[in-house]
Amino acid sequence: MISLKALVKPVYDRLCTPVLKRLEDVAAAQEERLRRVVKRCKNTLYGKKYRFSDIKSIKDFQQNVPFSNFERMQPYILRCTRGEQNILFPDKILMFIATSGTSGTAKYYPLGEQRVKEILLEFSQLGLFFVAHTGHYDIMDGASLVVRAAPRLKQMIGEYEVAHLGGAFSSFPLPGRLQALGNFRIAAGDRLIPPQEVVELRDWERKAYLTARHAVAADIRMIGGVTSKSVGQLITTRNDYLDRLLSDPELDEKTKAKLRRVSSEGRIDLQELWPNIRAVFTGGVSITPFRRILRDLLGDVTIWESYWANEATMGSQIFPDKGLIPEISHTFFEFIPYDDAEAEPILLCDVKRDTQYRVLVTNTAGFYRFELGDIVTFSALDPPVFGEISRGSALIDIVQERMSESLFLRVLDRACEQFRTSFVDFAILPEMTTDVVRHVLFIEFTTPPDDLEKFTDAVDLRLKRASFAYYTKRKQRALHRPAIIPVQQGGFNALIRKLGRDSVQGKVTRLLTPETSRLIPKLKPSRKGLKI
Repeated sequence: MISLKALVKPVYDRLCTPVLKRLEDVAAAQEERLRRVVKRCKNTLYGKKYRFSDIKSIKDFQQNVPFSNFERMQPYILRCTRGEQNILFPDKILMFIATSGTSGTAKYYPLGEQRVKEILLEFSQLGLFFVAHTGHYDIMDGASLVVRAAPRLKQMIGEYEVAHLGGAFSSFPLPGRLQALGNFRIAAGDRLIPPQEVVELRDWERKAYLTARHAVAADIRMIGGVTSKSVGQLITTRNDYLDRLLSDPELDEKTKAKLRRVSSEGRIDLQELWPNIRAVFTGGVSITPFRRILRDLLGDVTIWESYWANEATMGSQIFPDKGLIPEISHTFFEFIPYDDAEAEPILLCDVKRDTQYRVLVTNTAGFYRFELGDIVTFSALDPPVFGEISRGSALIDIVQERMSESLFLRVLDRACEQFRTSFVDFAILPEMTTDVVRHVLFIEFTTPPDDLEKFTDAVDLRLKRASFAYYTKRKQRALHRPAIIPVQQGGFNALIRKLGRDSVQGKVTRLLTPETSRLIPKLKPSRKGLKI
């Protein structure tokens, strides 16, 4: 019998080896990427307006094409909603994609055939890089638990359906050049948990339970999806569903017997339930707060990272030990030093380590010099590797302390490690009154710390060590000691639903308003401490 490794190798050589080759000369690869985008899109309405046909170099492109964002794209997107073609890209519009609305009101943009092909290729490459570089070929012998949004929303824009990108791409068949993957696609067919009819459900509570019911009966080898949502599903499955599953007439007796063997004190041991688990594919949010939670839930699994935005594929893990490498094959990058608004954009080959940058992306999805809103650093340069990634809209700046989302993630993660706990997510309410100016942190812990006051002191101390600006403002008493409010388990998902967003696609808005903070279910203190 031919081994899986032997069957995968020719597909890997054809689809993945060219990516490794491009990494040998990032500058040339990026120039070639831009050339292809400009050539493909030169006869679009956007391409004609900004004279794509005259662009012969990166310098020409930067001189001809202005920065863009959703506001500047609206006149073009509006024409697309009316059914006009060849506006932002030359290929047929398939549907409209709704952003998650994390940093404000949800926005919409057209999705074309070429971008779908690129996304399917990128996801296939992600799986191929994993199996080839870790040797976990047996991941393809079992099932994959993927927590994902419904492919279609009950909404239309003109004649087009509306979808979230994370759900939409999974509904498209593999294009011709990827058909050779066949059964080698890690998450495919009846091995994909949950089945499509569950993915389509709008009732979040029922969807979460049915996902668990399918998962406990399967030989799960891989878990994927927006990391915070995957972790939330795992925690709920472990902690909340045992009795319900054991009394469920739709669950077979063999699975129930296994659940009894792998459970104690009302909790399911997921490591015992899924002894063949190999990997968690992460994305959508920072992995920082989730590493220790995933180890606790699943044991020594491989965590394989990716960095996706609705507007562009940003990066993915190629090697086990090198982190997130920019997606140079399909995205042309420019970077602007974050602390210098007047600086000229630089290319990927010119970035420096440990410097914060704003990001501009250009691709075949119709985004040209589009300011993504993220703040990134680089931890290595050969090849370039993304270090910290934060949302620009999440900059915490009450009294010019200017602290990033990633800084808070690091501080909270280390404080949780000190107090032997972990957190699922957090958000900040800036409190500014005549009596106090401080950060109020709403934190969803896996288990709240025994002494919340000491934990708060530890967070305050670590913030002082991590940020000289914060230390100075605290010393000047311009900032008071932060306050921490524990959130009920699943509280941030409840907030997302109350705000009318999809529970799987939607992510926590890092900066709260007084109005949104009142929608978060909080843990109530009792005489003996926190009520859990």
